[in-house]
Amino acid sequence: MSKVHLTAKIVAKEGQADNVEKALLAVVPTVRAENGCLRYDLHRDSRGGEDFLFYEIWESPEALKAHGQSAHMNAMREQIKDLVAGPTQISFWRAVDRMDG
Repeated sequence: MSKVHLTAKIVAKEGQADNVEKALLAVVPTVRAENGCLRYDLHRDSRGGEDFLFYEIWESPEALKAHGQSAHMNAMREQIKDLVAGPTQISFWRAVDRMDG
């Protein structure tokens, strides 16, 4: 099975970034404990803006699919649905060269 590398960009509505950050941070430990989660890093625009970015590596497409269907992800999406400016933008990547191999 091949690893899945992706980024997920979430944009908060103006004035809602701190609330979105709190909701996203709350789910991070649970996601990191999921089977097949190799990396799950949350970033926020360095200027304190409304943009958030997850960098994720999953052991397999099946692990990613299970993550997307998990109860905690469904609950988090429900929690932030009125706080974000639109749908999450997901991009898939292919590792070309990595520092850790």
